[in-house]
Amino acid sequence: MSDLIHAIYHDLEYLGVAIDFAAEVGEVLQRSIFFEQFDAWEIGTLCQYLQCFVAPGNTILLREGEPGDHMLIVLSGEVAVRKTDLSGHVVGLGLVGPGGILGEMSLIDGEHRFATCATIKPTRFAALTRQDLNEIIALHPRLANKFLLLLLEAIVGRLRDTGTRMVASEARAVG
Repeated sequence: MSDLIHAIYHDLEYLGVAIDFAAEVGEVLQRSIFFEQFDAWEIGTLCQYLQCFVAPGNTILLREGEPGDHMLIVLSGEVAVRKTDLSGHVVGLGLVGPGGILGEMSLIDGEHRFATCATIKPTRFAALTRQDLNEIIALHPRLANKFLLLLLEAIVGRLRDTGTRMVASEARAVG
């Protein structure tokens, strides 16, 4: 297990490497919009790099502003995503359930966390580090290419949604 992941989630129950229960993880992932294009071999290979944990409700998994170089995949439960606005108010950005991804921007760019992600109820999740992604890139380039393209699609989709909401908000403010 990555020392970073162990240090960050040391107070949570460690379930092991996802390959130990790949069928269960695969079932969750293949039902997810993000992972629906992955075949069984690709999911099994990815599972070799995922470290799994379980967190009780009301547990912060990722904290806005903290350094980050890993992403999370929600396996069960629900996670609230919140961001502090310029006036210091916490704004809910959404809820993420099974198959959803969190922290992907920091996985890609290594920058600080954009938002805080906290469990609503007991939640199982898998962590993928930047180091493990680099190993996937080196050993499984086709899988890495597919994974990175889907991450890029997810990030761009969120950017488009944000832009649409901003324009709608501006239109309401002007009109």
